[in-house]
Amino acid sequence: MSKNRVWIAGVAGLILSFGNLLYAQNVTTSTTNPDAMLDVLKTLETKGVLTHQEYEALKLKVAKDEQKAAEDQQTAVQQAVQQAAPQLKTVAMQDAAMPADNNVTMMASGVGFHAGRFDVTITGEVNGFYVQDRPDTNPTHLTCLLCEASGGTYLGGTTAQKAAGSIRSGLLPGDLSFKISTQEHGWDVAVFFGIWPAIQNNNNEGLVEGGVNGPAALGTPGIDFRQQFATLGRAHLGTLKIGRDLGLFGQEAILNDMTLLGAGSPGLSTAGNTNPGNVTLGRIGVGYVYTDFLPQITYSTPTRYGLSAAIGIMSPYNDPLAATPNLTGHGQPMIQGKVTYSVGSHGVKAKFWSNFMTEGEQAGLGGSGTLAQGNTIRAWGVDYGTALAFHGLGLVGYGYNGSGLGQAGLLWDGIGLDTAGTGPATRDSSGYYVQPSYTWHKVFVGYSYGQSILNAANATDLAFMSTPGVGQSVFGFRANSSHIAQFRYAVTSWDNLVAEWTHTRSEVQGGTPTTNITTSDSLAFGTIVFF
Repeated sequence: MSKNRVWIAGVAGLILSFGNLLYAQNVTTSTTNPDAMLDVLKTLETKGVLTHQEYEALKLKVAKDEQKAAEDQQTAVQQAVQQAAPQLKTVAMQDAAMPADNNVTMMASGVGFHAGRFDVTITGEVNGFYVQDRPDTNPTHLTCLLCEASGGTYLGGTTAQKAAGSIRSGLLPGDLSFKISTQEHGWDVAVFFGIWPAIQNNNNEGLVEGGVNGPAALGTPGIDFRQQFATLGRAHLGTLKIGRDLGLFGQEAILNDMTLLGAGSPGLSTAGNTNPGNVTLGRIGVGYVYTDFLPQITYSTPTRYGLSAAIGIMSPYNDPLAATPNLTGHGQPMIQGKVTYSVGSHGVKAKFWSNFMTEGEQAGLGGSGTLAQGNTIRAWGVDYGTALAFHGLGLVGYGYNGSGLGQAGLLWDGIGLDTAGTGPATRDSSGYYVQPSYTWHKVFVGYSYGQSILNAANATDLAFMSTPGVGQSVFGFRANSSHIAQFRYAVTSWDNLVAEWTHTRSEVQGGTPTTNITTSDSLAFGTIVFF
C-alpha cells in the first residue's frame, strides 16, 4: 500500500471512529448514521482507497457498534425505569431465574389458571333429577305450613291430592363459583363469588326477571347469587372472613348429609313437587335446621393437632311465622360459634363437632304484645355430631336442641304465645339424624333416618297452634320424620348417577290420632356433575 493510500485509510478510520461516536451519542434521535457511514465506506472502496476485504471488515464493525449502542440504550432505559418506579417490570427486565409476573400457566389440577402471582379457580356443579311424588290422598288427614309430607288438607275436606312428577334440581341448585387468591406481604388474600341457579322455573309470586312464575311457559329459574366474601389470613394466625357464606350452626349437618348429592324431601306441603321451589329440602326440617348463607364477619383459628374453632357475628334474622308481631328490632347481631376435632388417616377417620347460635329478637316500634319496645326475647341453639369412616364403612350421627330456634329455617316458627296469650314466648325444638353407609370402588349405598320436633311454649300456645281460625289460620307444626335410601354410582371422577327413595311422615298440633298425621313417598333419579 502507498503512503497516500495509508494516509487516506487513516483519515477514513478517523472519520469512522468519529462517526461511530456521534452515532452512539445520538442513537435515540437518528437512525440514518449507520447507512451514511456505509455509503462513505462504499465510496472509498470504489475509488480504490479500501480493498474489498477492508470494506467488509469495516462494514462488520459498523454493524457490531450499532448493535452494542442499541443494547446500551436498552440497559440505560431499564435502569432509569427501575430507579423511577421499581414496581413496574416487564418480562424482558426480570431475572431469567424468576417467573414473569404476567405469565399465565395452567393449574396442576382443577379448572383455572395461574396469572403471575394470582390463582384463578373456577369450580361448580350441575344436577338434575326426575322426582315422582306420591302424596297422602286421604283428604281428612291434616297438614301444615312446615309439614314436608305432601297431601292432606289444612282444615279437612273432600279433595284428595294426586301424584306429581317434575324435572328439577335436587337439594343443591347448580353452582358456578370463582375464587381469586394471592399472597401479599405474607398474607393469604382471596375473594370468592358463587352463583347458584336451579333448572326449574322459579315459583316466587309475581314475575321473576321478566318471566312467569311457577311451572308455566315463559318462566325463568332466576339467579341465586348466594355467595360473595373475602378472606385474609396467615397459616399461624388463622383467617378472617367478611361477606356472605354458610353459617356455622348446622353447617356440618348439611355437609355430611348424603341427600346433598340427591333430593330427599321434595319440599314443603304448600308447593311440594307440583310447583317446585329453587331446590328440594333433603333433610332440612327433617333432622336439622338449615345453616343458611348469612352476611357475616367470622374468624377461624389455625388447625392444631386436629382441633379448630371459629366464631362469627351474623346479620340478625326475623321469625317470619312468630305468633306475636313486630319482633323486628335488630339491636344486636346473631352470634355463632364452632369447634371441630378431626383425627385418623388411611381409611380410618373420625370427626367430631359442636356448634352454637344465639340471637336476641327485639321488639320494634310499639313493642310486641306485652314485650316492650327495645326489649328482647332470646333464641338459642346448640348442635353436635360425628362422622366416622372405616375402610368404606361410614356413620354420621347428628343432633340439635334449642329454644326459639324454630323449624327448617333459622328462627322459623320459634316464637309462640306466653301463658297470658298476649306476649311472645320461645318454643323448644330438637332433632337428629343417623346415617350409615358403605362405599365400594365407585358405588355408594346409604340409608338415613331423622326427625325434627317443635313443642308448644305452654298450654296457651298449644291451644293457639291446635285451633285454626281461632288462633292462627292453619294447624301448627309438631314433627317431621323420614326414611331415606340412596344409591350412587360414580361414572367418572366428575359425574355421579343417583337413585333415591324417601318416605316422609308429618304431624300437626291438634286434631286426633287418626287425622293429625300425613305420609307420602317419593322417588328421585338423576345425575350430579362436579368440576
